Parts: sequence; structure tokens; C-alpha cells
Amino acid sequence: MARIFSIQFQYDGTLHHAMIAVRTTPFFTEYAVTMLDDNVAAQLPNNKLISTSNFHLAFLDSTMENAPALMQAIQQAMAHHLQPVNA
Repeated sequence: MARIFSIQFQYDGTLHHAMIAVRTTPFFTEYAVTMLDDNVAAQLPNNKLISTSNFHLAFLDSTMENAPALMQAIQQAMAHHLQPVNA
């Protein structure tokens, strides 16, 4: 079953919002970033991130030439949403 959540992040002096669709496979968890502004989405290498067992989030096919500040802002917002709550 897919799961969906929303994030907000600051990039280039503007607050942005995105929806994240989650798909779990036996090997990794895939996160699809959707509903981004077209200009922001065009700066990403793609709209998919993966996470392995250590919760390390990484964009697929990313290089240092891709908007690292944008990717980092999205990764941080997602990590903040996904962090476990200490109860």
C-alpha cells in the first residue's frame, strides 16, 4: 500500500510545498516528489529518492552539477518528517 505525505522547504528565498508518495520494495523505499512548481522540478535530476536501511535519502541519478542546495532542502524536509518520534 502506498503512503503519501506533504513537506515544505525553503529554497532560493521562497517557501515551497511538495507531496511525497512512498513505495516500499524488498530492497529499498522509494519516495516520489510530486506537485512541485515546474521551475523547481526542472532543477532536479528526477523526482525519485531512495532510502536503504540506514534512512539515508538520495536522489536517483544525481551528480554535483544538479541543484545541490535544492536537493539538500528536500532531503532535510523529508528527513525531518520521517524522523522517529521519541515517546
